[in-house]
Amino acid sequence: MCTADWIAIGVVAGCLLLGALLGFGKLLSFLTNKIFGKITALFVCYTFGGMIINIGFVQDFLVKIASLWSGGDNFFLAFLTKIHLEVIVFYIILFIAVFFILKLLALLAKAILEIKVLPLKIINKVGGALLLTATGVLIGLFVFQIIAWVGGETAVNLLESLNGSVFGLDKLFLNNPLLGLVDIVKG
Repeated sequence: MCTADWIAIGVVAGCLLLGALLGFGKLLSFLTNKIFGKITALFVCYTFGGMIINIGFVQDFLVKIASLWSGGDNFFLAFLTKIHLEVIVFYIILFIAVFFILKLLALLAKAILEIKVLPLKIINKVGGALLLTATGVLIGLFVFQIIAWVGGETAVNLLESLNGSVFGLDKLFLNNPLLGLVDIVKG
Protein backbone atom coordinates (compact mmCIF):
# COMPACT_ATOMS: atom_id res chain seq x y z
CA MET A 1 0.00 0.00 0.00
CA CYS A 2 1.27 3.43 -0.91
CA THR A 3 1.09 6.55 1.24
CA ALA A 4 -1.93 7.81 -0.70
CA ASP A 5 -3.85 4.66 0.32
CA TRP A 6 -3.19 5.36 3.99
CA ILE A 7 -4.26 8.98 3.55
CA ALA A 8 -7.45 7.81 1.81
CA ILE A 9 -8.19 5.39 4.65
CA GLY A 10 -7.66 8.18 7.19
CA VAL A 11 -9.90 10.61 5.32
CA VAL A 12 -12.69 8.05 4.87
CA ALA A 13 -12.47 6.98 8.53
CA GLY A 14 -12.54 10.62 9.65
CA CYS A 15 -15.55 11.36 7.43
CA LEU A 16 -17.39 8.29 8.70
CA LEU A 17 -16.74 9.22 12.34
CA LEU A 18 -17.56 12.92 12.01
CA GLY A 19 -20.63 12.19 9.88
CA ALA A 20 -21.92 9.71 12.47
CA LEU A 21 -21.35 12.22 15.26
CA LEU A 22 -23.20 14.98 13.45
CA GLY A 23 -25.97 12.86 11.96
CA PHE A 24 -27.69 13.17 8.60
CA GLY A 25 -30.17 15.86 9.66
CA LYS A 26 -27.62 18.27 11.13
CA LEU A 27 -25.10 17.63 8.37
CA LEU A 28 -27.61 18.19 5.58
CA SER A 29 -28.87 21.30 7.39
CA PHE A 30 -25.31 22.62 7.54
CA LEU A 31 -24.63 21.82 3.89
CA THR A 32 -27.79 23.65 2.77
CA ASN A 33 -27.52 26.68 5.05
CA LYS A 34 -26.69 30.16 3.70
CA ILE A 35 -23.52 30.26 1.59
CA PHE A 36 -22.87 26.53 1.99
CA GLY A 37 -26.30 25.88 0.48
CA LYS A 38 -25.35 27.73 -2.67
CA ILE A 39 -21.93 26.05 -2.81
CA THR A 40 -23.54 22.63 -2.27
CA ALA A 41 -26.14 23.29 -4.98
CA LEU A 42 -23.38 24.39 -7.39
CA PHE A 43 -21.34 21.33 -6.57
CA VAL A 44 -24.32 18.99 -7.04
CA CYS A 45 -25.14 20.67 -10.36
CA TYR A 46 -21.54 20.38 -11.49
CA THR A 47 -21.25 16.76 -10.38
CA PHE A 48 -24.52 15.41 -11.75
CA GLY A 49 -25.42 17.98 -14.41
CA GLY A 50 -23.33 16.18 -17.01
CA MET A 51 -25.39 13.03 -16.53
CA ILE A 52 -28.73 14.85 -16.43
CA ILE A 53 -28.03 16.88 -19.56
CA ASN A 54 -27.59 13.64 -21.55
CA ILE A 55 -31.11 12.38 -20.79
CA GLY A 56 -33.20 12.26 -23.97
CA PHE A 57 -35.98 14.49 -22.66
CA VAL A 58 -33.49 17.12 -21.53
CA GLN A 59 -31.67 17.00 -24.88
CA ASP A 60 -34.98 17.51 -26.70
CA PHE A 61 -35.77 20.44 -24.40
CA LEU A 62 -32.37 22.03 -25.07
CA VAL A 63 -32.79 21.66 -28.83
CA LYS A 64 -36.21 23.32 -28.60
CA ILE A 65 -34.78 26.20 -26.55
CA ALA A 66 -31.80 26.62 -28.89
CA SER A 67 -34.13 26.76 -31.89
CA LEU A 68 -35.49 30.06 -30.54
CA TRP A 69 -32.31 31.90 -31.50
CA SER A 70 -30.39 29.57 -33.81
CA GLY A 71 -30.34 30.33 -37.49
CA GLY A 72 -30.51 34.07 -36.93
CA ASP A 73 -28.41 36.19 -39.22
CA ASN A 74 -27.53 38.98 -36.80
CA PHE A 75 -24.50 39.08 -34.51
CA PHE A 76 -26.43 38.76 -31.24
CA LEU A 77 -28.30 35.59 -32.23
CA ALA A 78 -25.10 34.06 -33.62
CA PHE A 79 -23.37 34.91 -30.33
CA LEU A 80 -26.14 33.18 -28.30
CA THR A 81 -25.75 30.08 -30.47
CA LYS A 82 -21.96 30.14 -30.13
CA ILE A 83 -22.00 30.33 -26.30
CA HIS A 84 -24.65 27.59 -26.09
CA LEU A 85 -27.11 29.71 -24.14
CA GLU A 86 -29.39 26.68 -23.83
CA VAL A 87 -26.77 24.94 -21.66
CA ILE A 88 -26.49 28.05 -19.48
CA VAL A 89 -30.28 28.15 -19.12
CA PHE A 90 -30.27 24.43 -18.25
CA TYR A 91 -27.71 24.91 -15.47
CA ILE A 92 -29.55 27.94 -14.07
CA ILE A 93 -32.80 25.96 -13.90
CA LEU A 94 -30.95 22.97 -12.45
CA PHE A 95 -29.27 25.15 -9.81
CA ILE A 96 -32.57 26.67 -8.67
CA ALA A 97 -34.26 23.26 -8.55
CA VAL A 98 -31.38 21.60 -6.69
CA PHE A 99 -31.10 24.47 -4.21
CA PHE A 100 -34.77 24.28 -3.23
CA ILE A 101 -34.88 20.47 -3.25
CA LEU A 102 -31.86 20.35 -0.94
CA LYS A 103 -33.47 22.91 1.39
CA LEU A 104 -36.68 20.87 1.49
CA LEU A 105 -34.79 17.62 2.07
CA ALA A 106 -32.80 19.22 4.88
CA LEU A 107 -35.95 20.43 6.61
CA LEU A 108 -37.63 17.03 6.26
CA ALA A 109 -34.54 15.09 7.33
CA LYS A 110 -33.96 17.27 10.35
CA ALA A 111 -37.61 17.07 11.41
CA ILE A 112 -37.85 13.30 10.99
CA LEU A 113 -34.37 11.99 11.78
CA GLU A 114 -33.76 14.13 14.86
CA ILE A 115 -36.63 12.41 16.70
CA LYS A 116 -35.29 10.59 19.78
CA VAL A 117 -36.34 7.08 18.73
CA LEU A 118 -33.65 4.40 18.50
CA PRO A 119 -34.27 3.22 14.90
CA LEU A 120 -34.34 6.83 13.67
CA LYS A 121 -31.19 7.64 15.67
CA ILE A 122 -29.39 4.76 13.96
CA ILE A 123 -30.62 5.82 10.52
CA ASN A 124 -29.57 9.40 11.27
CA LYS A 125 -26.05 8.38 12.35
CA VAL A 126 -25.49 5.96 9.44
CA GLY A 127 -26.92 8.47 6.97
CA GLY A 128 -24.65 11.20 8.33
CA ALA A 129 -21.60 8.96 8.02
CA LEU A 130 -22.48 8.05 4.43
CA LEU A 131 -23.33 11.64 3.45
CA LEU A 132 -20.08 13.10 4.77
CA THR A 133 -18.05 10.27 3.22
CA ALA A 134 -19.74 10.80 -0.16
CA THR A 135 -19.09 14.53 0.14
CA GLY A 136 -15.43 13.85 0.93
CA VAL A 137 -15.09 11.55 -2.08
CA LEU A 138 -16.69 14.11 -4.40
CA ILE A 139 -14.39 16.85 -3.08
CA GLY A 140 -11.43 14.51 -3.66
CA LEU A 141 -12.56 13.92 -7.26
CA PHE A 142 -12.90 17.66 -7.73
CA VAL A 143 -9.36 18.22 -6.43
CA PHE A 144 -8.09 15.49 -8.76
CA GLN A 145 -9.85 17.21 -11.65
CA ILE A 146 -8.31 20.60 -10.87
CA ILE A 147 -4.83 19.06 -10.65
CA ALA A 148 -5.39 17.23 -13.95
CA TRP A 149 -6.50 20.49 -15.60
CA VAL A 150 -3.49 22.39 -14.31
CA GLY A 151 -1.21 19.53 -15.35
CA GLY A 152 2.51 20.05 -15.35
CA GLU A 153 4.87 18.81 -12.69
CA THR A 154 2.19 18.80 -9.97
CA ALA A 155 0.01 16.35 -11.90
CA VAL A 156 2.99 14.14 -12.78
CA ASN A 157 4.16 14.06 -9.15
CA LEU A 158 0.66 13.27 -7.88
CA LEU A 159 0.25 10.48 -10.41
CA GLU A 160 3.60 9.02 -9.37
CA SER A 161 2.54 9.09 -5.70
CA LEU A 162 -0.75 7.38 -6.60
CA ASN A 163 0.90 4.74 -8.79
CA GLY A 164 0.25 1.21 -7.54
CA SER A 165 -2.57 2.25 -5.23
CA VAL A 166 -4.50 -0.71 -3.81
CA PHE A 167 -7.71 1.33 -4.12
CA GLY A 168 -6.98 2.31 -7.73
CA LEU A 169 -6.46 5.99 -6.95
CA ASP A 170 -4.12 6.28 -9.94
CA LYS A 171 -6.85 4.96 -12.26
CA LEU A 172 -9.37 7.28 -10.61
CA PHE A 173 -7.08 10.25 -11.25
CA LEU A 174 -6.70 9.33 -14.92
CA ASN A 175 -10.39 8.45 -15.47
CA ASN A 176 -12.12 11.00 -13.25
CA PRO A 177 -15.90 10.80 -13.77
CA LEU A 178 -16.23 14.54 -13.20
CA LEU A 179 -14.44 15.23 -16.46
CA GLY A 180 -17.74 14.51 -18.28
CA LEU A 181 -18.81 18.13 -17.94
CA VAL A 182 -15.65 19.30 -19.65
CA ASP A 183 -16.45 17.06 -22.62
CA ILE A 184 -19.99 18.51 -22.83
CA VAL A 185 -18.73 22.10 -22.77
CA LYS A 186 -16.05 21.36 -25.38
CA GLY A 187 -18.77 19.87 -27.59
